[in-house]
Amino acid sequence: MSYQYEIFLSYRRSPTVGLWVKNHLHPKLQARIDEISPIPIRISLDTDMQSGSAWPDELKLRLRSSAILLTVWSADYFRSDWCMAEWRSFRQREAVLGFSTPQNPKGLVYPVRYADGDHFHNDAKTTLCKFDFSELNYPEEEFRHTQKYLEFDDRVQKLAGDLLPLILAAPDWQQDFPIVEPGPMAPVHMPRTVI
Repeated sequence: MSYQYEIFLSYRRSPTVGLWVKNHLHPKLQARIDEISPIPIRISLDTDMQSGSAWPDELKLRLRSSAILLTVWSADYFRSDWCMAEWRSFRQREAVLGFSTPQNPKGLVYPVRYADGDHFHNDAKTTLCKFDFSELNYPEEEFRHTQKYLEFDDRVQKLAGDLLPLILAAPDWQQDFPIVEPGPMAPVHMPRTVI
């Protein structure tokens, strides 16, 4: 078996982030990366899963059979057990393969910023998000008809150009790539405000 997907798109399926990924990021990235790639690029998006499938099992299968992880980071991404499991699965894969070390800085996780940044997971705060979409994160379809959409398209073209070399240099697929099960996270303790 080989990879079934070149990119696993990991994001919080919220009314804003989910719509933005579905309406804008996914279709534009698919079009832009297909323009420059010597091979067909398959992007795993959870909305493409067949209804009635065993969703958790299908998601884990897609995760294991994807070459790289593209994460769309917002504060609520890190409050999702499933998003964290996806991210941690690829981080464990990097550890197994000896990636993301000072000796081998190459990685398999490519984060982009959707919003915030101040309330990311501590490990994420030290990770460079090369592309910041926080000023171009309009989820509504009407966004396509605005001047800012041209800037969004420019940024996605550059993102596609960054992702392609990672995909083409991805390590061989292994059936025992680790998968982290989703589970409860430690609660975030916020200081109490006295009014």
